[in-house]
Amino acid sequence: MTHRLTLAACLLLLATEPGGSQTLDEPLTLVSSEGRRLLPTVAFDGRRMVDLRQLTGPFGLTVPENQQPGRLTLLRGEQVIVLTANQGLVSVAGTLVSLPSPPVQRSGFWYVPIDFIGRVLALVHDQSVELRRRSGLVVIGDIRVPQVVARYQRIGPQSRLRLMITPAADHVIEQETGRLVITFAADALDLVLPDIAPDTLVRGLRDVATRPALAVDLGNAFGAYTSRSEPAIGGGVELVIDLQPTPATSTRVVPPPAPRVPTPADAAPDPDLPTLSDLAPPRTIRAIAIDPGHGGDDTGTRGPNGTLEKEVTLAVARRLRNLIESQLGLRVVLTRTTDTTVALDERAAIANNNRADLFISLHTNASVRESATGAEVFYLSLAEYDAEAREASGFTGQPVPVVGGGSRVLDIVPWELAQLRHVDQSARWALTVADELSLRIPMSPRGLQQAPFRVLVGANMPAVLVEMGFLSNPDQEAQLTATTFQTTIVNGLLRSIIRYRDEVARGVPPAGPAAFAPPDGPDATLAARGESPAAFGATQDFHHGHLGQNP
Repeated sequence: MTHRLTLAACLLLLATEPGGSQTLDEPLTLVSSEGRRLLPTVAFDGRRMVDLRQLTGPFGLTVPENQQPGRLTLLRGEQVIVLTANQGLVSVAGTLVSLPSPPVQRSGFWYVPIDFIGRVLALVHDQSVELRRRSGLVVIGDIRVPQVVARYQRIGPQSRLRLMITPAADHVIEQETGRLVITFAADALDLVLPDIAPDTLVRGLRDVATRPALAVDLGNAFGAYTSRSEPAIGGGVELVIDLQPTPATSTRVVPPPAPRVPTPADAAPDPDLPTLSDLAPPRTIRAIAIDPGHGGDDTGTRGPNGTLEKEVTLAVARRLRNLIESQLGLRVVLTRTTDTTVALDERAAIANNNRADLFISLHTNASVRESATGAEVFYLSLAEYDAEAREASGFTGQPVPVVGGGSRVLDIVPWELAQLRHVDQSARWALTVADELSLRIPMSPRGLQQAPFRVLVGANMPAVLVEMGFLSNPDQEAQLTATTFQTTIVNGLLRSIIRYRDEVARGVPPAGPAAFAPPDGPDATLAARGESPAAFGATQDFHHGHLGQNP
């Protein structure tokens, strides 16, 4: 059989062309030891594809002259790749590999979805091949291409730029006319830049085409900057750059404090009220309770392809436990370790009885709209529990569930005081969790919110509930069962724990959740997703009681 590096053989395939429109799409960037080159892509009916002619040279593919109608055979050395028209299955060295969409033939030429690079070519290439969809990079071989995820925050008159660099790479910050340039010790950069509204300090963020660097275009009010680096999970580092305005723009007149009016004698503290030290959040995190939602007879949500929520939550919980124990050395308690049924109230009891400092409940979401997607983070809404809680707070010696069955009597802290403390800290942690997850996975339009989840009510520590994605969405169902996606979620959760721990230890005051709060209240967010507030329980929660009633 004769082989040659030509695509003329593709012209032998004269199968019927599919209908649908074809438009140019954003090109991929192919990075290797030989340098960078653009890889054009096209969109067929919204599906991002690449012309196979663009892949033969970079990946060393040959096309045999003798082709069968409706099929295309490619060779890389002795390894055979066979594509079939209108089929999403590709034979790769005798193994079937699934593509998200079938190849497209147009004018005798073949186009494949961009996933063909990572799913097929990575199997036959003698070097590593990685498709990074988020940034549009194709990385070939062992070269240094750290991912740099940027996040920009305005904090009063100042602003902060946070760069998550994975893996860690040495960097140099240089101030040039009208900009800061951060240059990295790398062959290329996998940059993920946010869309920011220009302000007086920063006009924008952009890639530097001539070298692996990020440029921060500065505004007229910029005066100075400071920077620091902090270790991050997975061998990464977080670079924090604080930008300050010029003194003229930051000066404000502060009135002198009013003089203290002396009293004949300062009143002694009320012994019946808790001291400030009693109300202060814990300075260290020693133990974490992880609640894999559902289990046993309670399967939770079922995806279109049969994936069960209880299986996804347990898998992620185990990964998170292993990472926390290995990276942080903390004690981790799982409310269940196997496929068993655990009552909602017992889950909080397990956390309480094991003296956990943080509680996180893991779930997957569901909606009547198949297109609904994205993660969501919740902390407890108090309004649903006021009446019963106030009544209960008048009693001491209240029985609470105990692990293994039965109950024990505990003294009850006045409800309003205890819950206020926990909800404030839960809001702080929930904001951190939503922030870290938003850097790594898609978030719902209402990424952070309050809801009366029953599983959170009894937790005597900061507690959040994380909906990791919509299992009712077929694409998200595939993601939620994938090891890489679960690992990404776990890394985000671990980073949120580290940030919360460090902020509490430094005494950083809680930041409000305004960045994630809807502008017009919860009804607006429901309307934005095509859901009425009255249908919140039906669309948001298919979890058989997690959006609970008063316990």
